[in-house]
Amino acid sequence: MLKLHDLAYFCSLYRLKTFTAVAKAFNVEQPTVTLAIKRLETSLQATLVFRNRSKGIIQITPAGEILYRHANRMLQDANLAQIEIKQYANHKIRFGLPPIIGSLYFPKIVNEVIQTGLLKNLEIDETGSQQLLNDLLGGKIDIALLATLLPVKNDRIKIDFLGSRNFYIISAVDHWLATKSTVDFQQLKNESFISLNGKFIHEELLRLYSHQAHFKPKVVFETQSISTLKKLVARNAGIGLLVGDAVNQHDQLSLTKIVPALPEKFNISVVTRKNYLPDESEKKFIEKLLLLKQKMA
Repeated sequence: MLKLHDLAYFCSLYRLKTFTAVAKAFNVEQPTVTLAIKRLETSLQATLVFRNRSKGIIQITPAGEILYRHANRMLQDANLAQIEIKQYANHKIRFGLPPIIGSLYFPKIVNEVIQTGLLKNLEIDETGSQQLLNDLLGGKIDIALLATLLPVKNDRIKIDFLGSRNFYIISAVDHWLATKSTVDFQQLKNESFISLNGKFIHEELLRLYSHQAHFKPKVVFETQSISTLKKLVARNAGIGLLVGDAVNQHDQLSLTKIVPALPEKFNISVVTRKNYLPDESEKKFIEKLLLLKQKMA
């Protein structure tokens, strides 16, 4: 039988490449690590590493490569199991909610959530969708409303697609773009950009459009605040790339459609980990989140 501790030592050895470094990382003696690897090799009847004693480094065998792929997932699953078991008696719903979805779409079903009495049980993690996906996979949250550029394909998560929205270039009302209904992204080569940071999918979309147009965007300011982004753009500090629904008539901003447009959109989904077992309260909450599909149609 494979022991989790032995697998942890092996995965660390795979990454660090020396027994000494692994022993130091786990604060154990080097023979402890050596014995762990030998136990794995005996159990699997396969050589996992070749040792170059003169250089003090190791080389992973094909069998070791296979084990690493599976062992890494096993350790992640074991960690998630510990987290979920500890949280099960908590009666809290650990929910990821990106700022744009939180301000524009979640309010559409908040009355239904209130009627269930579950609003008080929510522990909300508010950050961009990119970060929330990592938080979900790492066990920090269990349920999320996420925005993705393309429909997600990930065998570690369960996805219920709700709807999609378009992205636009936003500019001040006195910017030259304000008179344009459409713009080719190549025309923006000399423009200054205000950008949301890497916790949001917007930064990745800006990179994709720039790559297609063969130029590096001149990003003069990055922020994690959508409000700050809009205010700076309204003051003509630069232009931005933003989902259209995030702009309202009070923002003093113009929207310009990108033509030709990439297939990427602001795709909204309810997401949980693939093997996560929601309790009754979480099931009710997910049911209410799924009502957004009708309200976004």
